[in-house]
Amino acid sequence: MFELVVLHECEPKRIAQFLTINRERFQPYSPTRSDNYFTASHWRAACRRSKTEYRDGTAYRFCILHRNEEVIGKIDLDQVMRGPFESASIGYLLDRRHEGQSVMRRALEEVLGMAFNEFGLNRIQAAIMPENTRSQALVNRLGFRKIGLAERYLKLDGDWRDHMLNEFVAKPPPAPAPETVETGKKAGSADRKKASSKQS
Repeated sequence: MFELVVLHECEPKRIAQFLTINRERFQPYSPTRSDNYFTASHWRAACRRSKTEYRDGTAYRFCILHRNEEVIGKIDLDQVMRGPFESASIGYLLDRRHEGQSVMRRALEEVLGMAFNEFGLNRIQAAIMPENTRSQALVNRLGFRKIGLAERYLKLDGDWRDHMLNEFVAKPPPAPAPETVETGKKAGSADRKKASSKQS
């Protein structure tokens, strides 16, 4: 069982522990991190920022909890652009021990639902390195559409990396049904009675 919880309601020590355990695993997909990034004090400050970001609608950050206790994953909706764009980027991390159990797929479905229905976003972008085939397959299943390769898109693990850009656009609301125009209406039983009475 897992539960999706906003970052600022998670225990900073548990977030730090999750990232420390998976430090080598996530390194190729992450910016260069200092040792301080993996401490509880860093995440206490990050949780305070997250609460402000959430309130202001500039970023929405979540943890995935296993059995309401252990942090096993993280999802960020950040780089939120409001106004006519209403767009954000999504990033996610999952403990290797929980891969292949549909945990991240279900968590992302929940976050995407909130993004479009509660947060008022129109478009979500996911940037994925071409060699990360597992992540690319995941966004494909969720309904993201590839929009092209961005060369040297992000500097990760000390090097500029190409990324495949994928987008998920909110579905427009259904168009209202056109009003039925009654032309050439057949006479109902009452109309037929009136007509027959006039003829008699």
